[in-house]
This record gives sequence, structure tokens and C-alpha cells, in this order.
Amino acid sequence: MAARQAAELWLCHRPFGDESDAVRMVNEARVAIVRDTAERALTAGVGAVRVFSTTAIAGLEVERTTPDQTIGDIVSAAASDTDGPVCYAGSGMPALTSDDWARVLATLETGKAVSNRMFSCDWIGVPHGRILEIVQGEQLDNRFALLVRDDGSVPVDQFERSARSLLDLDTPTDLAVLAVCAELGSLQIGSSLAAVLETWRPLLAPTLARVVDVFEIMTMRQAELMIAGRVSGADWAAVDRDTSCRVRVLSEERGLRARGERARSLLATAYQSLGCEQFVSLLLEMSDSMIWDTRPFFSHLGWNPSHSERFWADLGRWDELADGPLRELIAALSPHRVLTGGHSLVAGGLLAAIDEAWSRRELSG
Repeated sequence: MAARQAAELWLCHRPFGDESDAVRMVNEARVAIVRDTAERALTAGVGAVRVFSTTAIAGLEVERTTPDQTIGDIVSAAASDTDGPVCYAGSGMPALTSDDWARVLATLETGKAVSNRMFSCDWIGVPHGRILEIVQGEQLDNRFALLVRDDGSVPVDQFERSARSLLDLDTPTDLAVLAVCAELGSLQIGSSLAAVLETWRPLLAPTLARVVDVFEIMTMRQAELMIAGRVSGADWAAVDRDTSCRVRVLSEERGLRARGERARSLLATAYQSLGCEQFVSLLLEMSDSMIWDTRPFFSHLGWNPSHSERFWADLGRWDELADGPLRELIAALSPHRVLTGGHSLVAGGLLAAIDEAWSRRELSG
């Protein structure tokens, strides 16, 4: 009997452009996650790690790519001569443990694929690397699981929904959530990411405090939390089941990036009708705290802020933004319990928030 081929882990690192401190912080954290993910996967039994990157990464062997290559083309080319199992994870997953990766590998041995999400995946494992040839041309990796299921004709299991499997790092808010949860031990981050967090703690400190304040609402019986953006029914159900507060949910434009279309957002429509001042007043009247995936809102309005502008906005640093509607909105929101970010914030971030809020409540007595 032929020996079973060891799985490979593929990581595709592409730093965000811009040299602002907000972007540099996220880029350094993503490099650290590449290191931590590789270490944890190797501990779990992955036989080899391949890192595809547009830049060199000290201490790691990198297969250099160019900015004009699509993620799909990079993965498809690597898949063309790979028969063994493959796990693909973008720049890595900051909270997935070695035990989690071992469970992924065990699923691949059954002949099935596995991913954290079907319609907007962050990572996927396939039993045979050649399956991933079908992602050729894909600009983003969000549709990989769907393509494997529909065009590759391979069953795709969904991995257990948890903060570990869903929390990605796309914005400074995700980084703040990771830091706050790691402090309490509700999530385990790697040593490389921990070192980056320590370096950037002064910049991140106000957002860390805001994360704690916003999440605390989940343990308060008479308080109301608003969640808006690309919220899944499964994650909303967890919030409904495991928190004490009242919860108002506005779920819209799930699968936005995978569809590649301009969003239609009720919140953005309200903003257009009311203007910034009355819009913010409405949000504050309807909730004591808000967790907001702002990207559908931006898309509806035709706002296309740079990575730097989005990241400064998520940090609440309106003073770093140019004069305009985004600066006005963030300045109006910044004194309040409002946490903004991207999709991960209202997916893995919500599940992390539940654990963090109750853990902190127990510690405080």
C-alpha cells in the first residue's frame, strides 16, 4: 500500500498598500500570523508549508509573487502539480490552534474538503491539491469553498463555528479583539503576534478600551446592542442565546465581496435621508452599544476609502482623515460605544465578544 502523502499548508501573504502607522501595524500583524499559523500547522502534522508573498519575510522561505497576479492564479498554478492534501489559509488564521488544524487534516483523510464558511471562506482544506486548479482567475479567495463544492464536485464540510475558526485579521479592530481576548485567555494567539501587539500597544490602546466597553453590554440585562452588516443567522443565534442584553440586528449584503456588486444598505439609505448628525442620533437612540461592519454602508454610498482611511476610521481616529463625510461620521461616532470594522468583526468577532464579555464579568466578580 502506498504511503499517504503529507498535507501541505499554503499561505498567500499580500501586504496592504500605504505606509501609515495604521496600515503598518496590520501588515506586521499579518506577517506574524503567517509565522504562527505555519508553526501550529506543522505541530498538527502538516508536512510542508509554502508561503507565496509579494515581499520577503525574514526567516521564512518565500515563493515570490507579483501584485498583478490574482490569488486564484497563484493557487491554481501551485495546484497543477500537487496530488496530496492541501490547506489554503490566505495570510493565516490567528486563533486556530494546533488541535484545530489536526481536525482539519483528519477531515481531509475522509476524502472531503473542509472550510470555515461556504459562501465567504477564509480558509479551505482539500483532499487533493489538484482540485484547486478550478480557482484560476479568482481575484479573491472568498469563493474557493463554493467552487470546490459546485465545480470540483467535492463535498465540503463546514468546520465548527467558533471565534477560532472565523476570526480573521483584516482591520485594526480585528487586531484589538484578538488582543483583548488573549489577555483573558479566551483566545490563544501565537508568540509572533503577541510580540507585534506589544510593539503597537500605544496606538491600539484606545481601541482596546472601546472593545471592552462595547462587549460589556452583552452581560447587561436592560441594555441594547445593535449589530449591523454581513451578520449570519448562525452567529446572530449565538448572540441571542448566550447574552443577557436585548439585541437589534440588521443583516444585509452577505456574500458582498464574493458577488462583486455594489451593496444596497438600509443604514446607508437612512444616512442619505437624514444627514450625518440625525443619522448618528438615531443610532444612539436605538442602542447603548453598536458593533458595525461598515463595508456594505461604504459600498452603497460609493465611498472607496483607502486602506489607510478605513483603518484610521476603525481606530476612531477621525483626526487622521481628510475633510469629508467619512471624517464627519467617525468624529460623531468616536465618543460613543460604537465599534466599526469589516466582516470578521460580525462573524468571529461576535463569538469572541461573547466569551470575552462573560470571562471579564466573572473575573470582576
